[in-house]
Amino acid sequence: MKDFRNTFVVVLITLATSLTVSGQRKITFTPQWTAQSQFAGYYAAEELGYYDEAGLDVTIVHPSTSNSAINRLKDGTSDFVTMQMQQAMIEIDKGHKVINILQTMQNASLQIMPRHEGITSLDDLKGKRVGIWKVGFGDYALMADKERNLEIEWIPFVQNINLFISGVIDATLATSYNELLQIKAAGYDISAAIPMANEGYNFPEDGLYVSEVLFRKEQETVKAFTEASRKGWEWVERHPDEALEIVMKQVMENHVATNRAHQKWMLEEVIRLNIDMQTGTATYSLRPEQVKALNDLMIRHKLITRTISPETLTGK
Repeated sequence: MKDFRNTFVVVLITLATSLTVSGQRKITFTPQWTAQSQFAGYYAAEELGYYDEAGLDVTIVHPSTSNSAINRLKDGTSDFVTMQMQQAMIEIDKGHKVINILQTMQNASLQIMPRHEGITSLDDLKGKRVGIWKVGFGDYALMADKERNLEIEWIPFVQNINLFISGVIDATLATSYNELLQIKAAGYDISAAIPMANEGYNFPEDGLYVSEVLFRKEQETVKAFTEASRKGWEWVERHPDEALEIVMKQVMENHVATNRAHQKWMLEEVIRLNIDMQTGTATYSLRPEQVKALNDLMIRHKLITRTISPETLTGK
């Protein structure tokens, strides 16, 4: 009986610490990278009080190089995170059940930016040295390499375009909302970039995810956070100039080395990527055929081992 009472007290303490004095549910949210316009909708939801109105006390904690957003979701230090859809499928395949509750980016941002004029297509990359992030995000390019037998020599980098600028590589992977804009600022003609979306790899990227345990256990909390986050993104679409100010506030508070012009370009591109090309609007949801197509592709390339249905990914 004593052991039961002790366990009951621990449960009560755990529940109490998840609430603020005002009765709001405490939430920790972690986007997958440092503070930038990529996450403008979540910053807006916090700044404009949408989370407060939903009964949530949200703290935004950006990841570190040693502790990623996915790791924070796994160990329970974050309740909600953002990640790309192919990352989510890999996690599910490993046995870590995550649920997509809001899909922001409907299009692939991945580009291959050549440094030489002679590279105008994927086939021109055969045998070339191409920069790729150490932390991943280059799956589409790796799959294209195998499918076309390009024999690319992949050169890893952390997060900047130094390898590209120095000329030690022939091309680099870049997102259209970040590295490509850095290359543009360095004086290069980015119209030469090869979008992976045009090469048959136009799949949704960033989405909002939660563990299946929390998804099932606290449905009202999940619903409240999802709706408030969507409200934030919808506001950003209508008020990009004001949204930029909110982003810059986050940038300064988190001591991120960037500038207003870059974040403005990024915000414009992120808003574009959020638009579903089929409907012409930001739907904030996944289409079943998108999930199936990417799932089949990843199975074929042995990135995952089993079928992950739209129902599994979205918890429906």
